[in-house]
Amino acid sequence: MDKEYTGPVDDIIHFGLTAKLLGIPMYIDNEVDYGYMLIRIEHNTVNEEVTTWQEYYAETLLPSIGTVPKSQFLHSKQQRSKLGFDEVYMINLERREERRNRMLALFDLMNIDVKIFNAVDGRKLDEQKLKELNVKQLEGYEDPYLKRPLKMGEIGCFLSHYFIWEEVVNKNYNQVIVLEDDLRFKPNFKSGLSTMMKEVSDLGLDWDLIYLARKILHYQREKWVPLSSRLVVPDYSYWTAGYLVSQSGARKLLAQKPLQKMMAVDEYLPLMFDKHPNAEWKKHFIPRDLHAYSASPLLAEPQYYIGQKGYLSDTETSTIIDPENLAKDEVKDEL
Repeated sequence: MDKEYTGPVDDIIHFGLTAKLLGIPMYIDNEVDYGYMLIRIEHNTVNEEVTTWQEYYAETLLPSIGTVPKSQFLHSKQQRSKLGFDEVYMINLERREERRNRMLALFDLMNIDVKIFNAVDGRKLDEQKLKELNVKQLEGYEDPYLKRPLKMGEIGCFLSHYFIWEEVVNKNYNQVIVLEDDLRFKPNFKSGLSTMMKEVSDLGLDWDLIYLARKILHYQREKWVPLSSRLVVPDYSYWTAGYLVSQSGARKLLAQKPLQKMMAVDEYLPLMFDKHPNAEWKKHFIPRDLHAYSASPLLAEPQYYIGQKGYLSDTETSTIIDPENLAKDEVKDEL
């Protein structure tokens, strides 16, 4: 150990300093999966240590790693839980079996009782089905970045979330978790969620939606919830990979009849909590009074980001609709 070093000491720091003393160069390479540098485990209960190892095991379930044998020591005998919510939904396309199996393995590892919600497949949508549902694109809508109308995959994605909101209202659920199947949980997801929800209760927060995962677009505009160490008020954000929605939130999202003025679902959510930059679109949605918050730090993230090996989008690779009459197009192969 370097005698001049007076900072904290653990196994990772010791490794780095030893490499430095021996003149061994260290590089960062995120193109190949080499393994995992585990955090130091000390002064924890047995259950906390098991949870930590479960989270690292969960990372090995990424398809780029390959199949990893199960360990009986990492699978708790505790009863599966909905984590204090009425339901935990996982949206999955039936043809995406690999994603479904990976997520089910994660839920099994984490003892989470989940309901698979079959997603609406954009490949199977056509003019007749959209007319039956009275789906119409919002007048003047185009993707803010790609400058194009909706795609069939985006309509299917919106409908999948919409039908969950309907089920929340119809079954009179107080609060649910909604997760997509390309998700990756952050370390301490369960304890972080529990701590956050205790804070929500202690603060008496009136909430409709809480992001668990999102793409933050304007970090500098976001403010902490007063007296909170886990929640911020989100600005314009993207993604619907993971969020909580309450009974009141589901009712507000349905009340606007969004199928008749549809946009991408991750544009709709920030519009409903009045943080969308497009003033023309907002004129079609009154009131915009969704009480939205976000976990901070976020508790989950996408499994892959654009450009990474393994990234696949079932929305971006689908067919663009005809905004005038939602004419039927032959859907392109999404693989």
